[in-house]
Amino acid sequence: MEARDLVDVAIDEDPRAPCLWVPSELWPEFLAAVGRRPNLVGAVIYRNKTIREGGPLTDITTRRP
Repeated sequence: MEARDLVDVAIDEDPRAPCLWVPSELWPEFLAAVGRRPNLVGAVIYRNKTIREGGPLTDITTRRP
C-alpha cells in the first residue's frame, strides 16, 4: 500500500480523530501523492483532517506519538 492509501485507512478507522501523524519515512511520499506542501506549522489538511509528520520509525496514528 502507498502512503496515501494508509492515511485513508487510518482516517476511515477513526473518523472522529482531529489529527493524524504520519511517519517521517512516508511523509515525502504522502505529500507528493496529495500534491500539497505543509503550512507554516508543518501540517497538511487532507479530508478535513490535520495531518502532521510523526517522527522517524513511528506508526500512522491518531494519537500523538
